[in-house]
Amino acid sequence: MAKNINHHLYPDKDSGVWYFQKKVRGREKPYKLSLETRSKLEARRKRDEYLKQIDQQGFITTIDAIEAPETMVFGEVAVKWSEIVKTQIAETTFQNYQKVMNAHVLPAFGNHQIDAITSLDIEVFISKFTCGSKTKQNILTPFRLVMKFAKKHKIIQSNPFVDVDPIKKTKSAQKRPLSMEEINRFIHSVDEFWKQLFIVLFFSGIRIAEASALKWKHIDLANSVVKIRRNLVRLKGGAIVYKKPKTDSSIRDVKVPGFVVEALREQRKRTWEGNGDDFVFLNKKDRPIHRHTINRLVIKPTLESLGISTAISIKDTRASFITNALDQNERMSYVQKQVGHTTTRMIVDHYYRYVPAPDDGAKLENAWKSTSILPE
Repeated sequence: MAKNINHHLYPDKDSGVWYFQKKVRGREKPYKLSLETRSKLEARRKRDEYLKQIDQQGFITTIDAIEAPETMVFGEVAVKWSEIVKTQIAETTFQNYQKVMNAHVLPAFGNHQIDAITSLDIEVFISKFTCGSKTKQNILTPFRLVMKFAKKHKIIQSNPFVDVDPIKKTKSAQKRPLSMEEINRFIHSVDEFWKQLFIVLFFSGIRIAEASALKWKHIDLANSVVKIRRNLVRLKGGAIVYKKPKTDSSIRDVKVPGFVVEALREQRKRTWEGNGDDFVFLNKKDRPIHRHTINRLVIKPTLESLGISTAISIKDTRASFITNALDQNERMSYVQKQVGHTTTRMIVDHYYRYVPAPDDGAKLENAWKSTSILPE
């Protein structure tokens, strides 16, 4: 009779993750452990290691020797994790983790024994949210990292997130970028104080955090170039951080048209005080600009006065730049470089669908007619 090479192993029918199950003499309940792998070979290797420990010791030493799980609750482990991860990631990222943990994860699991949290508990937790997939992912990210941390340091036997189904991507509410005609109306109607900022944003594609961080030493008017070297980010409590962008592709020189140069010359009259470290854009109180304030006090009332129903934020000036540039047949590689994307994938996935285009294929037909003699 052939030997069953997968003895004591079985795969979960939904996730494909392999499990180890074995009854051991003297132990009240059989072992039933996730091997945290979808590979048969890796599952067999882990199974053989467990069987070896049972044969030699009478139990699985790497699991039964751990006493910490019986005493530690999720909140205690989360604190230990946060103390370490805080030194490894950007302060803004840590604050985002802290925000969702305090608002969602800790109220649900903070006082639970961490080793008692199951994949079912997590999926029930997820099912209660009515937000989009991106927000769900943001909530689960620090939760997932804490459980991974607990598994790494043998606080739990297995990570329940291995068996949690992936979040299905949902379509976000579409925000139609403004057309050139709408941008024209917007710039002519917006408060004169903010006009130059919006000319730069709508016709350069730079992010609001990049515009907020611009200093006059980054502006090369003679060569029509805006140098993106820093971001300006506002932290919880109002503290402002002036830092390098997250990716190398975001550090770039942005070529701007002549009318944007003229807008910058006009802005120079307001904020240039003879020092290259002077900020290009400030609010009416001579402080760094805040996107939420601009959205509420500038963009929203201006759109309402024009009767434009599209609900956009200052972040969407970038989308308007991309779609209008593509609509005017600017090369995608040029647009990619201007906005600081690593590849054109983001542009294709998120912006190209908004570019108006006829469905008649006339351009290809005209190109053929202009270079070839059609057959009789």
